[in-house]
Amino acid sequence: MSGPVRELRNPGDLVVVAPEWQGPNARREFGDELMPLRDVARADATSYQRAIEISTLGDTLPEFRDWPIVERRSEGAFELLVHENPNPAVVKFDFLEELKPKRAEAYTYDPGVGREQRTLCHFNFNSRVSSGNLGGPPTFPRERFQCPGGDAYFVGVTVIDDSHEYRPKRCIWANPTPTGPIGITFREVPLGKVIRGFGELPWVLERQYNGPPIVLSVRVAGQEIGRFEHHDGEGWRGFEFPLGALAGRTEDVEFEVSSSMARERYFCFQADSR
Repeated sequence: MSGPVRELRNPGDLVVVAPEWQGPNARREFGDELMPLRDVARADATSYQRAIEISTLGDTLPEFRDWPIVERRSEGAFELLVHENPNPAVVKFDFLEELKPKRAEAYTYDPGVGREQRTLCHFNFNSRVSSGNLGGPPTFPRERFQCPGGDAYFVGVTVIDDSHEYRPKRCIWANPTPTGPIGITFREVPLGKVIRGFGELPWVLERQYNGPPIVLSVRVAGQEIGRFEHHDGEGWRGFEFPLGALAGRTEDVEFEVSSSMARERYFCFQADSR
């Protein structure tokens, strides 16, 4: 099946499988070449121009039913459907992809002292990789900004399990520290018209409903443009903040995550400017 998919696929096309539960089998067959992790664990599909859907027994994914089919091909028990996005979003800056020390820095601070006395989190290219296994936290990645307080208090890219659909979501881990909020500053960001994204906790914590709210605040050029408050059980939920007069400029952007409790506030978010 990989041969026909390669023939149809253009660079940057999304490859998906219906029914969705067959996705792991397809990725085992196709590998990272056709189904890279950034696609499989995407926030959503709004920025893709095309999607190749591998349909079994006529099953299709609701996510792409409004995308016109521009080509179809039968391959045995499968049908390959090439969908075209009628209105693809143009992403000017993907914060997840730019989470590197040359472009970003992470910090924490004591709210009683103030943000001006922030403590920078050291970036480690070779941290110890760990995973909580069944019921535990997601993978703590090798490359991350490590903050004081313990291994869980870091800023880095990982994958969590969505509590509603149990889909993988690739995102920026930002658990507030015992000292206080955890923040990330991105330098010289080319801005679109909005800053848009999603956030939630991993599946197990999201469904326990026993933690205080988490607040993600976003500042551009030192000016707060919006706050996103997440409550346990809300799942993978979106936010969008208009940039107004800041649109089209190049400015520093800060994300700051806070909560009244640090323990197991495993917040993970995705964001871009478009």
